[in-house]
Amino acid sequence: MGIGKQAKILNAKQQTMVLAYLENTRYPLRNKIMFLLSFKAGLRAKEISQLTWSMVCDSEG
Repeated sequence: MGIGKQAKILNAKQQTMVLAYLENTRYPLRNKIMFLLSFKAGLRAKEISQLTWSMVCDSEG
């Protein structure tokens, strides 16, 4: 993607279709979480891979 181009995003129907597909993968929970972190939080693959438990959990776990 070149500088100045708008990133393409999924609409609600496409998001539902991806989540339904991920239900049938080998690790559905992990895959759904990674997809939602990317889609909802806007994280890139490298940022997702560098997450630690302290970044995603509060003091009560």
